[in-house]
Amino acid sequence: MGSAPPIPATDWLPDDAETETLSLPDGRRLAYATYGDADGYPVLFCHGTPGSHVAARLLAAPARGRGVRLIAPDRPGIGNSEDASVTLEDWPDDAAHLLSHLDVDAAGAVGFSGGGPFALACHRLPEIERLALLGSSGPPSVGTTGRVQQFVGALSRHAPWALGRLFRLQRWVAVRRDPAYAVGFVAEETPETDALAADEVALIVRADMLTSMARGPSGIIREQRLLSQPWPFALEDISVPVSVFQGQNDANVAPSTGKALAQRLPDASFESVDSDHLGTVTAAGDDALTAVQRRTRV
Repeated sequence: MGSAPPIPATDWLPDDAETETLSLPDGRRLAYATYGDADGYPVLFCHGTPGSHVAARLLAAPARGRGVRLIAPDRPGIGNSEDASVTLEDWPDDAAHLLSHLDVDAAGAVGFSGGGPFALACHRLPEIERLALLGSSGPPSVGTTGRVQQFVGALSRHAPWALGRLFRLQRWVAVRRDPAYAVGFVAEETPETDALAADEVALIVRADMLTSMARGPSGIIREQRLLSQPWPFALEDISVPVSVFQGQNDANVAPSTGKALAQRLPDASFESVDSDHLGTVTAAGDDALTAVQRRTRV
């Protein structure tokens, strides 16, 4: 199958999704976007897997309303961020350089889906005061993922070449199909928000999928492999407060996962959300932003 034809960014990216870049100490380029209130309380947004900074646009309106400056980086190999063998243990170093670059000395962090583990990994950064998880994946020993995610995890470990072909096929199809095609991977139906109609949400989800593979699937494959292996930190060692939001109709991450995470974390709250995977973001995103704004360190 040939590669997809070039597509003007305006055909599938929101107008405000253009990224800025930061040069890391090892010379890599890290791309990021900001949304919400430019002068607000900083919150690091960790996108899903697959996913990109574009997903943060779903929370742009509540971020403005809550006085939050939403900082959404593309992890290595995603969007405009250069690829590298960055692990869950390494990611906080990239995040720390980004926060320093933006003169942030106190922040919250929100992780959606496969971004949850990356948000939790940032607990060791002195800048991070609180965490919130939206439909977050758990370590292999905690909760379960859907059958599709289990299959993808197995391919990432045993046949990454096959998973690469699968992701390229999905992107090839997504370029040519209605945005609802992309939504089908994360939701039963396209949700609406106070600020976004269903068709706008679908466009953002499609743009998120396409951006996640803009540099090819290698970054996503690496992350899928990382998330299917034991994590390099213990949940019991996370001392910052964590708010866990879990959709009860989530087909990507089992509802029991969120509750199990909250039970294992030393300082955690749990909220059940009447939603599917994507709906957890649109329904509980405002609450997640509110939760991480509470300052707990002096």
